[in-house]
Amino acid sequence: MDILIRYVFKHRATGIIETKVFSISQLEEQPAKNLTPCFDETEYELIARNLCADEEKGIFVDDLILVTNFRRDYVAVVKFGEFEQDGSGGEYTPSKCVGFYAEALHPNVTDKFGLRIVYEFYVQRSLNDLDSYQRIGNIYQNPELLKTEGE
Repeated sequence: MDILIRYVFKHRATGIIETKVFSISQLEEQPAKNLTPCFDETEYELIARNLCADEEKGIFVDDLILVTNFRRDYVAVVKFGEFEQDGSGGEYTPSKCVGFYAEALHPNVTDKFGLRIVYEFYVQRSLNDLDSYQRIGNIYQNPELLKTEGE
């Protein structure tokens, strides 16, 4: 299995965001500048490097995903690092975990009955623990998805 990395570039003259995905083996075989003109620092600014979190679905760190929830679907951002997860509903102390996880963007949004759509213990969830999710964009090319619901 080869690790995939997504590079996010901003064209200096136009501000257009471009993304390129390369495997570690591709990057080791030749200089990065031979892979894409985006590595030309005079033309492009590198704004992010993201690890692949789910190769089957093409999901990377900083992608926005739609998580299927029994109350209502919600939007989350994919992150990598240390997080706390508690699947007990507050009965036990959350466990410290490291890995790819989804963090709800708007965790305090409520339904028509005033109940939170995302339970507090679901605000940060391992991608492995999510029943269903799909990629809907990324924070660089879809910043409108970051806005609070109702704005």
